[in-house]
Amino acid sequence: MGKIGTGSNKNRTSRSNKNEQKVKASNGSKRKKEDKENLPGCVQKTNVHKRKREPLQPTSSISDHYPKKKLATQKEFYSMSNKPLGYCLIINNYNFERTSLGNRRGTDKDKDDLTRVFENMFFKVEVQDDLQASDMQNVIKELAERDHTQMDAFVCCILSHGEKGSVLGIDGKPVPIREVTQPFAECHTLVNKPKLFFIQACQGNEAQQGVWMADGQENTREGTFEKVSHTAATHGVPKDADFLIGIATVEHYKSFRHTKHGSIYIQELCKQLESGCHWKEDIHSILTKVNRIVSSKILQGCKQMPEVHYTLTKTLVLPMKHAS
Repeated sequence: MGKIGTGSNKNRTSRSNKNEQKVKASNGSKRKKEDKENLPGCVQKTNVHKRKREPLQPTSSISDHYPKKKLATQKEFYSMSNKPLGYCLIINNYNFERTSLGNRRGTDKDKDDLTRVFENMFFKVEVQDDLQASDMQNVIKELAERDHTQMDAFVCCILSHGEKGSVLGIDGKPVPIREVTQPFAECHTLVNKPKLFFIQACQGNEAQQGVWMADGQENTREGTFEKVSHTAATHGVPKDADFLIGIATVEHYKSFRHTKHGSIYIQELCKQLESGCHWKEDIHSILTKVNRIVSSKILQGCKQMPEVHYTLTKTLVLPMKHAS
């Protein structure tokens, strides 16, 4: 009997030891789990299976998933869709016989080329020849009072003698550049539309046919040159928006007119407008070329530097008919 009791006790002791080991193992597992939970997140995830990195996509395909923002530097253009595009007034003063000034030989070539170029740009060209100062002012006022609602732009070209800050009528009386431009600044149907002025303000005297002569007011010997007294830009540029004024010469310097082939400035202007507008160049780029080419010429030892002043608020690209 005693032996049987002893074996039973051993069995109970063995089972008790096994239960203690299970409890210890369970407690150890709990402690490991608690310790792991108390570790920093970056340490906990060290054994987590890492997802395979996908290959980089081309930037062109990635950008398609994002909305495209309008660039701050994107150009804004003047609308140039109406036909006719606008009025183009050409004032061509040739006959100064009643004054001490010489007739402006070669100016008709400028007039004809300007007419051709702006008609090819879909402008409705109106030519006024040999106007006295008061007539020039009346013509300008009448055009500024017209309805330009169905037009996209306005152009005025003045071919005449000039003096400081003014262009002259055939009676020798001055018309300030400001009085040429200001009526169009007050034209409500031209608001926010480009208004372009190109001025060949000559102060020249006759010279031998086919020679260059300076634009000057005083009488000089044929074939000689003299300075232009001319500050049209300083006194004539309006502060109003959407104006551009191109002038044949900078202040106090010479501009030149050929007695057969027209003025160097207007001829280069026509050439660059025809070429540049065909290739959709903007007006600023075109006039920069005019400045560069005219200023690079040497005319009997003399130079000429055109200038451009503008208050345009958008990029201006003028249309041009395709050559047939």
